[in-house]
Amino acid sequence: MHKFCFILLVLLLTGNYAKANRSIVDSTYNNRFIGVNYYSGILKFHHKEMEIMQENRASAFELSYVFVGNGNKLWHTYYKQPKFGLVYKFMDLGSYRILGYSHSIYPFINFPIYSPSKNIQFGLFVGPGLSYVTKIYHRTENFKNSAISSHLNAYINLGATISYKISNSIEIDGGFHMVHFSNGTFKKPNSGLNYSLLSVGLSYATGNAKLENGSNYSFLDKNSRLLLVGVGSYKEVKGAGGPKYGVGSFSVEYSRKIKPLWWYGFSWDLMYDGSNGFILERERVPWDNNWQLLKSGFTLNTEIILDRLSAVFHFGGYIYNKNEPDNNGVVYQRIGLRYRTLDKMWLHLALKTHWGSADYVELGIAYKIL
Repeated sequence: MHKFCFILLVLLLTGNYAKANRSIVDSTYNNRFIGVNYYSGILKFHHKEMEIMQENRASAFELSYVFVGNGNKLWHTYYKQPKFGLVYKFMDLGSYRILGYSHSIYPFINFPIYSPSKNIQFGLFVGPGLSYVTKIYHRTENFKNSAISSHLNAYINLGATISYKISNSIEIDGGFHMVHFSNGTFKKPNSGLNYSLLSVGLSYATGNAKLENGSNYSFLDKNSRLLLVGVGSYKEVKGAGGPKYGVGSFSVEYSRKIKPLWWYGFSWDLMYDGSNGFILERERVPWDNNWQLLKSGFTLNTEIILDRLSAVFHFGGYIYNKNEPDNNGVVYQRIGLRYRTLDKMWLHLALKTHWGSADYVELGIAYKIL
C-alpha cells in the first residue's frame, strides 16, 4: 500500500501542469456526472493468519456523483480541471463467513496526469473516507477475524485510472486501485484489510458550465513557513479487549513553497505513547520513569494544496525510541489531511504507520508562527 502510494505521489508531483495558467476559454464543457463502477480483486493479506479470509474474490458496486473543476479556483486550473465528488460503495470483502460486507462513503479527487488525445485521459485517484464493516472480531463467534474489530473504520482508496469519451455525454472508466480498511489500532485486533482491485464503469454527464481562469486562491502565503503541530489520540496494543493508552505528539515543521500549490520540508517530532511502558515490561526492557517512554523522530514532508484542504505525506525515522523490541523498526510514516480554518491555523487528521501497520490516528491542530 505504501509503495503504491509513493508511486502515485511521485507521478502527481512530477505531472505536467504547464497549461494551468490558461486564459478564460469561451466554451462550455461537461462539469457534472453520475457514475457507476464495478470492482473485482483480491485480499492482500500481510499476516499468515489472514490467509483464511481469502475465500473468494472481492467485488464491489459503486455509485458516484462527480464534479469537474470549472477553473474559478487556482487548484482547478493548476491540476487541469480534476474530477471530484462523493461516492457510496458496497463491497463483498471476499469472505462472507468471516468479514461480511462493507458500506463506504467517501469524497474523492481524480487528478488528470496525461491525455494522449481529447477523448482519453489518465488520472490518479485519491479517496479517503469512512466504512462500516458488517462482521468484526468476536472472541467466541468470530475469532478468526484478526483484521477488523470495530464496525466503523477509516477507508482509503488510491488508484490509477483511465477514461474514454465515447460521446458528448458518456465516458467509459477503468482503473487499478489499492483499498485499505483500518481503525488505526483504536481497538484490537486490527491487522487491517488491503485489497488490489480492478474497476470498470460508465459516467453520464448531467450538466455543463463555462470554463473560467483560475487566479483565485484564498490565502497569500510567503515562500516559507514554520508550524507548531499538536495531536492526541488513543490506541490498544495488548490485544482484544485490552486497555486503551493515550498518545500524543508535538512537532516543529518547516516547509518551503516549490510550486504554487506544492510545499516540501521537514519536521522534528516528540511523541509520548502510553503503551510503551507495557511493551517494555513485556519485552523485559528496564525503564525508570515516564520520560523514557518518549520517542523522538525526524521526517521529510510534502504537502499538496487544494485551497483550504491539503494532503500531507511524511516519511522519517526515530532518533530515540526505547521500545525497539516492538518490531516496528526505526522508520515511520504519516499520511493525512489538513483543513485551514484561519490564516494561521489548520485542523489536522492523519494516520501514523510503520509501513503496512497502523500505529494510531492523529487528531490535532497546526499553527503557523512564522
